Amino acid sequence: MKKTNIIATALAALVAMPIIAQAEDSKPQAGDILQDINMFNPEDGDPAYKVKANDKYGTQWGVDLAYGYWGARRATAGTTRNNNFALLHAQLNQRLMEDETNGGTWLRVEVSGSWALDSRSARSNEGGTYAEGFGAATCVHPDIMGPHDLFLPEVALMHYFAGKRACVIAGVVNLTNYFDAVGIANDTFSGFVNSGFVNSTILPLVDSNIGAVVQVELNSRNYVMAAVSRSGVEMGYNPFRGASDGYCVVGEYGHIFGEGSAVLRITPFFTMTDDDDDEGARHRRNAGLVGSVEYTTPDERATFYARAGFGAKQYLGSAAEASVGANVKLFSKREDDFLGISYGVFKGQTPYVGGEEEEEQGHRREQVLEVMYSFQVNDCFKIVPHFQYIHNPAYRASRDAQVMGVQGVLSF
Repeated sequence: MKKTNIIATALAALVAMPIIAQAEDSKPQAGDILQDINMFNPEDGDPAYKVKANDKYGTQWGVDLAYGYWGARRATAGTTRNNNFALLHAQLNQRLMEDETNGGTWLRVEVSGSWALDSRSARSNEGGTYAEGFGAATCVHPDIMGPHDLFLPEVALMHYFAGKRACVIAGVVNLTNYFDAVGIANDTFSGFVNSGFVNSTILPLVDSNIGAVVQVELNSRNYVMAAVSRSGVEMGYNPFRGASDGYCVVGEYGHIFGEGSAVLRITPFFTMTDDDDDEGARHRRNAGLVGSVEYTTPDERATFYARAGFGAKQYLGSAAEASVGANVKLFSKREDDFLGISYGVFKGQTPYVGGEEEEEQGHRREQVLEVMYSFQVNDCFKIVPHFQYIHNPAYRASRDAQVMGVQGVLSF
C-alpha cells in the first residue's frame, strides 16, 4: 500500500486555501471559513491561484502543469541521480443545485498525474518511485507518483446547509484537501516540495478511498471537522472493491486569532490497518495528535508556521515530528516572489539496519532542511528552484543526501 502522505498531500493547497482572513472593514459572513477551505478562492496578491469561476453556471476550475528536473548526490541504490518529470494537477467544482441561502450542492473532481520524460527516469521508478528513495519519513517530491501515472484523488459530492455554516462531503475523498491545511506548506507546485513539510507525516490523510467529511463553522473564529475514510485501496484501483478493511478517523479543531493573522489547528486521529506481513493479516491500530500554528505579519511580508505531532506506533513512517518554516517577501517591488525556508525532524521507532550489502546501524531521526525561491514571471508562470539537505535519510546513520531541483509551473 502506498504511503498515505505521498501523493495527494501535495495537492491540498489548491483547494484548502489558508484560513487566514484578509484584513477588511466588513464583518465576517456566515460560512466564510468553510468557503475558504472548500472553494477555489484566489488569494489577494498571489497570481499563482488564477481560477476561473462562472457565476452563471456555478463552475470553478484550476489547472497546474509543471516541468521538474532534480539532481541528487548520493542517490539511493536503484535510482538515478538525475530525473525529468512532467506533473499535472487539475480540479473542478461544479454546482449541481443552487441555494443562495445555504450554499447549494456541488460535484468535486480532482485529477493528478506524473510522467517521466526520459527512459532513465522511467527505469529508476520501476518498483518504487524516485521520490520515495531518499527517506523513510519523507520523500523529495510527493507529486512524483511514478513514470506514467494518472489517477483521481477525489470524486465527491459536497452539500452545504445550515446557512452555509455546515457541509458534508462524501464519495471518493482526498482528506488532504481539508485537514492540516497549513497555507505556506502544502502545495508542491508553488512552495516546499519535501513531503515532510507538505502535510504531517503522521496523519493518515488518505486519498482515492471511499469516505465522508463533516464540517461545522461554530462562529467567525472557530470550526470543527471530522472524517472517516477507507484506507486500504491504492491509487488507480477501484475504491469500491478490494479485500482490505482498513480505515481512518480524523478530526480537527481550528481557531482564528484576532483579525485573522494567526491560525491554530489541532488534529487527532485513529487508524486501523491490515498487517499483510503477519499470517492471518491481523489488525493493527494507531492513534495520535498533530498541531500546527500559522502566523502572518501585519504588513503581510512574512508568514511563519510550526507543526508538531506524535503517533503511538510507527505505521505511517514516523512516530514523532516537529517542523518550522517561513515564507518571506524579500523585495517590495516583487510582491509575488518569496523565499521559503523549512526545517524538520522526523523520529522513527525502529532504526534502519542495512541488508547484506550494507550492514549499517541506523539512526532514529531523519532531518530535512529545504530552501526554495518562487520567482513569478507573469500571472500564469513561475520558476521555483529548491535545495534539500537530508540527514540520516531512511534512518541511515552515515549517508546524507542533497537534492537540487527546479520547477517551471504554468497555472491557469
